[in-house]
Amino acid sequence: MRDQRLEQTIQRIERALARIGAAADASVARRGDATGASSARYEEMRSKVRAELSRLDSVIGELEK
Repeated sequence: MRDQRLEQTIQRIERALARIGAAADASVARRGDATGASSARYEEMRSKVRAELSRLDSVIGELEK
């Protein structure tokens, strides 16, 4: 039961990340060439998301022990 809930949670997170990525890509595509400021914000957001995913991965790893 616990493994099933964990798997469902991971799947929901992956779907949410896919939606976030698609929305970000669509936003950049609509604007054409992104300005330096918005490009920097986009990269900052990506960096923060990666850091949080790393933290989440660590938490999940601890739960699986």
